[in-house]
Order: sequence, then structure tokens, then C-alpha cells
Amino acid sequence: MKALVSKCLRLLACFIIIISTASSLKAQESVDSAERVKFSWGAEAGASIDLTGQEMSAIDFNASFGMNYSWIRFLGIGAGADIAISNSCRAYPLYLDFRTNFRKKPSLFFWALKCGVALNYLQHNSQQTNLAGYTGLGINLAQGRKFNSYMLIGYSFRNRRDINIDDNTIHLKPVHYASVRLGVSF
Repeated sequence: MKALVSKCLRLLACFIIIISTASSLKAQESVDSAERVKFSWGAEAGASIDLTGQEMSAIDFNASFGMNYSWIRFLGIGAGADIAISNSCRAYPLYLDFRTNFRKKPSLFFWALKCGVALNYLQHNSQQTNLAGYTGLGINLAQGRKFNSYMLIGYSFRNRRDINIDDNTIHLKPVHYASVRLGVSF
């Protein structure tokens, strides 16, 4: 599992380097100050409904730090807390966060993608690190020069593996969620 986490972190670092290099080259070509790379950060809160019937519906909190440039509405890294409502399971996702509307101009809708790993704290005092992801449709609620509020409606996935407790194997299936979140970015 450490190899998987290491591979994900290397991929994340390479992706950020490629995007920042491309952005700096584009910035050197462009004289227009409206198209410069800007630091951005934000937070989200919402709820996720378990679609697999494993009683894993959760309340979600996320924070992200990164940049925006041209058609890239946000590119950065983030962390969150997914707290299950009906049991003591917790997950702390660490992810690459990407949002775009595929246009240089603001629009009502955008696409969001989050890929990374989740530190899962499961029943019976077990813990795992597994793949996690999110994709969804974003709707801009209010936009200003320095802030943006939005709503996300999407699908989340969190992988889980079987656990062994006292020579007994507990079979855990991956969890699939339908999610609704409200967010703000600066």
C-alpha cells in the first residue's frame, strides 16, 4: 500500500510541475495581466449518501489550496474528513483537486474531479489506505472578483479491503456515494 501512496504522490507532483511549467510559459507569451496564475484556496461542506447499503452515509468537510489560470478554474491539493453518521468509521481523503468549465470566461456550470487516497479508520479499530475519487457537476451560485461560491452534485468512490480480526475475515466492499456539497473559493 505504501508503494501505491508513493506512486500517487509522485504522479501528483509531476502533474503540478507540468501544469505550472505550462502556465509560466503561457504567462511569458501573454502580456495580458488578466490571464495570470493566481493562488486560490477554498472549503466545502456537504453530505454523501451511501449507494451500496453498507450504512456508510457521511457528512463531508474539505479544504483545498492551489491555483487558477485561464480555463483551469482550480488545480491544487486538498484534504478532507468524511464522518459516517451511523457508525464510528471515518475517512480522511488526500487528493488532487481539479475544476474546469473548459472556457476562459466564467460560466454557470463546471466539472470537478478529485483523485487521491483515503486514510480509512474502520470498525474493529482497523485502518487502511485506499484509493478514493470524486467527480461531479458544479453550479456557480455567486461570483465576485475575489470569491466564488458553488454547489457540487456528484459521485464519490472509496475503496476498502477485507480485514482480519482474530482469524476471522470481515469482507468489506468499496463504498459508492451520491454527494451534494456547498463550497466557497477565494
